[in-house]
Amino acid sequence: MLGFKNNNLLVKVTSANTLLVAARTLFSIITQKALAILVGAEGISVIGNLRNILSFLENFTIIGVSNGLIKYVSQYKNDKENLSKLFSTIFVFSVFACIISFIILLVYSNAISDFIFGVENDFSFIIQILAFILPFIAINSVLNALVNGLSDYKGFTKVILLTSILGSIIVVTCAYQNGLFGGLLAITLIPFIQFISYLMLLSKSSWHQIKVKDLKWKIPFKKQLLSYSFMSLIVILFINLIDILLRDLIENKVSLAEAGYWTAMNSISKNYMQFSAALFPLYILPQYAKIKDTLGYRKEVSKIYKMLLPLLILGLLGIYFAREFIIRVLYSEDFLSMAPLFKWQLVGDFVKFIAIVLAYQFLAKKQVFNFIFTELLSVGLFYVFSVYFLNDFGTEGVVMANLLRYIVYLIVVCFILRHNFFSNKEIN
Repeated sequence: MLGFKNNNLLVKVTSANTLLVAARTLFSIITQKALAILVGAEGISVIGNLRNILSFLENFTIIGVSNGLIKYVSQYKNDKENLSKLFSTIFVFSVFACIISFIILLVYSNAISDFIFGVENDFSFIIQILAFILPFIAINSVLNALVNGLSDYKGFTKVILLTSILGSIIVVTCAYQNGLFGGLLAITLIPFIQFISYLMLLSKSSWHQIKVKDLKWKIPFKKQLLSYSFMSLIVILFINLIDILLRDLIENKVSLAEAGYWTAMNSISKNYMQFSAALFPLYILPQYAKIKDTLGYRKEVSKIYKMLLPLLILGLLGIYFAREFIIRVLYSEDFLSMAPLFKWQLVGDFVKFIAIVLAYQFLAKKQVFNFIFTELLSVGLFYVFSVYFLNDFGTEGVVMANLLRYIVYLIVVCFILRHNFFSNKEIN
């Protein structure tokens, strides 16, 4: 068994990831509990909007090429010349993206604050602080892609663990002292904390892949990376925009508290799905990038399903039966009305995992149209279904819409990839 673990990357990554998820979940419990008490469901909803903006900026500050970086770092990790060209390209991209973002965030801080936090809250100062955090967001995104491309799961685990610990301490302390404003400010500063964690803990072998002295003001990998940029930016923009619009829709049609309950459900989902989510860039994307034929693709998908689906099913069932306990631990008695959301969210996440394992082929092989079409279809259906179901089922209807959109998404992905399941041919 020990020899198997030492020779099987999926087992190694999964083992390290299990420890990471357990630790991150512990600190997430502390943070979520504190925020629930200190800012309530309404504050949780506002914080959710800030997290959406941060998620978009993580991609925009490197022009949405993180998946491309992962692929090419994995492909050229022993080729110093191409790595230098790759990081030179991303350096130029990031400088332009950060400058554009900086100007927009500073000049339009009031308008952005009104859109994200509502006109009744003036948090323009948070947006201005965010403008100065942009370089750290960009560097973190590059380093995340680097460690994923190198499958440096040990370094990744250490960095994320330290960031989770320090981030939790700072968020809880700031929220305790300054309420919602303090919590928002602390979350805005987390990218800087992650950057410090990378400086302290990232292995020398990973740092050596980036030769700062070799970086040039040139973009030789422009063509290869821009296809990923186009794919990611459009999708990430719409995913986060739809989240903000749905929160606003729930607030207007039901209540701000209900928008907070839905945000809390999404937060719980992200916590338990960390186990699988980290595997996609860290293991699945680099592995798919190496696969040359449909037979290899089927074997890899089968291996992933056989190992992870039983664990996922057991985990989701455990979460469902412990849902009220989880709500009390993570939040408070006031949040128990979100318990009915669990059954739809859990099944939706299960279908999502099955579909994304298949669909990551689009990213690995730069199938731009397939990726953008399926992702935008998924996001668009989510909004349309949510608007329809919200009238009849309230907040629960939004979570039902999430399940339905992933069922349609899975069907469409299977149809597009149908030839990969039955033939044996090369994959470009």
